[in-house]
Amino acid sequence: MHRFFIGADSFAGDQVTVGGATAGQITRVLRLKPGDRVVFLDNSGWEYETEIERIQRDTVAGRIVRKSLGAAEPAIHITLCQALIKADKIEFVIQKCTELGVKTFQPFGCARCVATMPSDEKMTRWQAIIREAAEQCGRSILPVLQPPVHFEDLCRPSVVASMILWERERTHGLSKLLANAPFLGATVLRVIVGPEGGFTEKEIGHARNAGIVPIGLGKRVLRTETAGLAAVSAIMFERGELG
Repeated sequence: MHRFFIGADSFAGDQVTVGGATAGQITRVLRLKPGDRVVFLDNSGWEYETEIERIQRDTVAGRIVRKSLGAAEPAIHITLCQALIKADKIEFVIQKCTELGVKTFQPFGCARCVATMPSDEKMTRWQAIIREAAEQCGRSILPVLQPPVHFEDLCRPSVVASMILWERERTHGLSKLLANAPFLGATVLRVIVGPEGGFTEKEIGHARNAGIVPIGLGKRVLRTETAGLAAVSAIMFERGELG
């Protein structure tokens, strides 16, 4: 069943009315008709199975036939802090990590970033990618896309258990880290991933001083668009959210 995130003002009792791009998707792309059912989402965790009753030129109206809490949201809150990288790579990361269950995306700039701070138009595009991926994979709450910051802002004192992926780290691995405090049983985690050229030693030192733990992901050096996916997948598997 097709799923759509819509605004709270679209709901009135057991009736739902949508317009704009969502109505266009339902009528002109999917070619749904009265009697067909879709799932509308209000971004609070609730899902509304709705039977389409009326289709007009720019609006679609329907009646809610079932309301239920979504079951696809993970219990763990992972914030993926991704360095600014080339457009196709960061869009891939955002899409796939939305599917994996990341709840917050925090883009940031650092010394070796080749990409510049994103424009408002690019942030809007990333938000659209998040929405489409969340609808496709069955999520009921949209991940939050935070405004971009500089690396130093990530290294301010925080109570959130935080790790930074570094290809030169040989002592601490992810599985060992997750088995020890403060990561053991933590329900909120931050995963920080660097740009194509990696972090500088100065940045890693700055992170250490802020209590952020550098970790390696094994013997092979992963590309930036692979590293975050691998770390998020491993955490989700360890917490019973995959497999």
